[in-house]
Amino acid sequence: MEVKEISREKNVVVREYTFDKEDIKRLEDKATQNLNKRKVLIEGFRPGRVPKEIYKMRLKESFYEIYVASEAIEEVERMLDNEEVELIIPVVISDAKFSSDAGTVTVELHFEPEVSVDLSKIKLRKAKEDETIDGYVEFKKKILLEQNVTLEPKEGPAEVGDQVVVKERVLREDKEVRNEEEKNYIIFEDDKRDVIVNLIGKKAGDVVEFEKTFKTADGRDLVYKYILEITQIYKRLVPEFTDEFVKGLGIENVETVEQFERHAREEGKKIYDEELMDSFVEQFLQQLPEATEMDISEKTLQRFAEDTIEKLKEDGKYEEYLKQFESYEKMVEHINETFLETAKRNLALKKLAKEYDVKIGLEDLRAYAERMAPKWGVSPDKIEATYRTNKNFRDDVTVQILTEKILKTILDKITIEEVSFKKENDNGGEGEK
Repeated sequence: MEVKEISREKNVVVREYTFDKEDIKRLEDKATQNLNKRKVLIEGFRPGRVPKEIYKMRLKESFYEIYVASEAIEEVERMLDNEEVELIIPVVISDAKFSSDAGTVTVELHFEPEVSVDLSKIKLRKAKEDETIDGYVEFKKKILLEQNVTLEPKEGPAEVGDQVVVKERVLREDKEVRNEEEKNYIIFEDDKRDVIVNLIGKKAGDVVEFEKTFKTADGRDLVYKYILEITQIYKRLVPEFTDEFVKGLGIENVETVEQFERHAREEGKKIYDEELMDSFVEQFLQQLPEATEMDISEKTLQRFAEDTIEKLKEDGKYEEYLKQFESYEKMVEHINETFLETAKRNLALKKLAKEYDVKIGLEDLRAYAERMAPKWGVSPDKIEATYRTNKNFRDDVTVQILTEKILKTILDKITIEEVSFKKENDNGGEGEK
């Protein structure tokens, strides 16, 4: 067999594998063996015992064009597997011609294109540590106070801080969608929802009515009418966060406000560190395609789009998928954009991992599983088992672990902006950096 490179354009190489007469005889024997294994019926012969010459005579050109060609294609694919070529899409068999004297298999090899990553284009944001932890401590206090609120029946009108119990009816175009469902509303000062605004100043026994208009997917107005009968108003008695209150919480080694705040800060610091890296990973993966240059052939994009569309048709999903776009061209454009984004991200990660000698081992998977198990409510063993058996899950987790390890190695090379989200929330601006 002779292998010859026919052309090369960016990441696409076209090769021709030529089989001589001796190769053809060998492939004829293999084709015959496989035909007999499949027990192809030939009149006058026992299934599985048909001589090669009979197949050649009965099948004529098809013997070479289909069966011998299939054996040759398998040989070419095995050779490529042994080469361990790094391809961005599977091998494309663009042509296969065979006769009793010779044959050729032409393949397109879409190699992984070279990429360059400009880390200076990536800017990560992080919340101010002290401010975030202070916010966490206050949040913990607020939650505990809310859990220990006592309710005192109230005769007067509903005010900020009160809890209002209502029987709620909801009509949609005169059709009842909710019938006297009991609901509780707490009136907080900054809550500007229609239901809250309409309850302020009302007393037990009052009936509140108001309408809200929503837009449907097709742009039509849908009117909902709310009818709320107030059955009870409670004054919410919120305790003070004192040493006595803290002592009653029963937290081990925590009996004063100062001890609680120290304990909560330690807890908040741990959460901050964990979530900071998760946030960095997410931001990094989002920005990585834009920071990556990749010289890829249009042939690769065309082949990928064609394969994707063919798969959609095979699965019976093509027509439904096409409806999401204005035209066929828009659909192809979306397929290509998605492919490029994914390819850039994956190849950039691969390049960075090689450049900074980052590898993933079993210990990394175990550490990830133990960290995520409490969040997901499953055991670390369950996560590891899913990793082994579910390819999509394995790919996602591998990207997550690899990105985290790469980031820990290159974090000093990336711009990190410290942001005051408190100021951003208060003023609606970009925040302090």
